[in-house]
Amino acid sequence: MEDAAPLDLVGVDPEAEKAYRHLLARGGGTVDDVVAALGVTYPEGLALLERLHRFGLVSRRTSGEFLTVDPRHALRALVESRERQLASVRDAAGSLGAIFDTAKRARNGGHGTLVISGPEAVGDRYYRLKQAARAEICCLDRPPFLLVPNAPIDEAAVGRGVRVRAVYAAASFVADGGWQELGSLVSRGEEARITPTLPIKLAMADRSAAMVSLSLAAGNTDCLYTESPPLLEALAELFERYWAAASPLAGTPGPGDPLPSPAGPMEKDRKPTDEERNLLALFAAGVKDEAIARQFGISSRTLRRRIQDLYAELGTSSRFGAGVAAARRDWV
Repeated sequence: MEDAAPLDLVGVDPEAEKAYRHLLARGGGTVDDVVAALGVTYPEGLALLERLHRFGLVSRRTSGEFLTVDPRHALRALVESRERQLASVRDAAGSLGAIFDTAKRARNGGHGTLVISGPEAVGDRYYRLKQAARAEICCLDRPPFLLVPNAPIDEAAVGRGVRVRAVYAAASFVADGGWQELGSLVSRGEEARITPTLPIKLAMADRSAAMVSLSLAAGNTDCLYTESPPLLEALAELFERYWAAASPLAGTPGPGDPLPSPAGPMEKDRKPTDEERNLLALFAAGVKDEAIARQFGISSRTLRRRIQDLYAELGTSSRFGAGVAAARRDWV
């Protein structure tokens, strides 16, 4: 029966399937036919046919004969019935999860705060935290980074209408690829800002649960997970302070994309380009020229030329002066 349909997936056991296939090839039959074909006792044969009748695969006549029902209809009905059963199990996950959460809070003193250690446990909790978000995800991010596929998680969150806000420390863009990864996240809808330093790593979902790093040492993934309202309120305030002070990042270039040429002659009221905004944000965060050039995929010489063009546009000759002039123009 290598080509046999997996009828056991809808509750039809192998013996009942044998009886069904025997009847299907003949259009129907009696208990005696099944007994003779399968070598079972009369009560066993009757039980097999009764099961097939309950499944809706055969109909029963008053004469005692069982007729097969078109499997294209009967099996579809069985599959739909099983789908409804599985859907009810899925729907029960919410109420069962609430029981789990209540028990977990009771084990942890009722405030849902615990320390999580180990990359697998931390990664699993981090993934579930972001998956559970329905309104907002807030992050403070800096090295060392947790080996979790952030981009697909955040993209899925944005796709279901979740607002994703992240503040990155300047050190996030020292290693190769950081700028391109951020550009990928921003293109998917993340709102990103940059600041010189961050004291912790934080991920918070809907202001109802959060994870906070307990160590910034490389290789140490220990973190605090909390659902405590007072602690969440304090963490939310900390995030908002850094968010307000950080420099916004606009759409970022892709891998190897050079910064475009300046927008043209100086225009008093023109808005800055995305690249000008990003350069000013990176300046404010203290990212060095070499790191900026490496992230943008251009030479240091090309970057210096772009910076000089920006300085000329703003009428200054230094990073500090560029920041002051940009603020006066409401560019930052």
